[in-house]
Amino acid sequence: MLYKDVLYKWVEVKRIEIRKSSIQNYLQCIRNWIVPVLGNTPIENITKEDLQKFIINFAANHKRNTIINISKPLSGSFKWAEENKIICVNPWKNIKIPQDFSEREICVFSQEEIRSILASVSGYKKDIILLGYRTGMRIGEILTLKWEDVNFAEEFLTIRRTLSGYGESGLEITIPKTKRSRRRIELDRITLEMLKNRYNKKEMYVFSKEDGSIYSRQCINLPKICSNDGIKPRSFHTLRHTHATILLSAGVHAKIVQERLGHAKISTTLDTYSHLVPGMQKAAVDIFNNIV
Repeated sequence: MLYKDVLYKWVEVKRIEIRKSSIQNYLQCIRNWIVPVLGNTPIENITKEDLQKFIINFAANHKRNTIINISKPLSGSFKWAEENKIICVNPWKNIKIPQDFSEREICVFSQEEIRSILASVSGYKKDIILLGYRTGMRIGEILTLKWEDVNFAEEFLTIRRTLSGYGESGLEITIPKTKRSRRRIELDRITLEMLKNRYNKKEMYVFSKEDGSIYSRQCINLPKICSNDGIKPRSFHTLRHTHATILLSAGVHAKIVQERLGHAKISTTLDTYSHLVPGMQKAAVDIFNNIV
């Protein structure tokens, strides 16, 4: 049995035990990160060494909470497979999870990779990726963006809500948790043109299905899009990292980048991205080189 089949069988079993939002988180981890690497391998062929290598590589590019989240379906599915005699030995037992994530490297997209990704998709998926890349918006903010939030005349949009996951009645839309997250983002020419081409006054949301309902986060599987295009798989959040890095590299003040991203504190912006912009250190030295 392929490992992806085991994963989805395990998820169905867990549906009666845990909240819908937790199931959605599991599915996101499975679809975005586990299946592209391990999904098409027969579960009996997956070794402890395979899993240790997978989690070490994953930990190098992701936050601690994300690593913890991805470990849950891995651990649970292999334990379930052993209990149901699909495998004789659970290879996940005693896997070591890297503990120090503070120095993880953020691997942003290059301009060439962005062009390749945008050329390989079309329709609303292309527009969602474009908006994430050119504004630094979170995927939940993009999916809940309404036309009333877009000011074409003054060329900006306003973030007023986000998609938090699944509640009792389905997809749950909430107010961003911090004041900084509720923000105004100025729009460039290409983004404005895309939004104008999409505009439909009969629709409430910028991105919606035929029945007017919003898409879930799973509507965009960027790691899969990357893999299909021969690009190192990275999450949708990497578009946000890429946006910030481009601005800081061009000399845009960190305060402006903080405002566009909606970080609660400027220290978050500086701590996250300063090491990605080596030119900042050189600029500091050049100032003193000119002082005699």
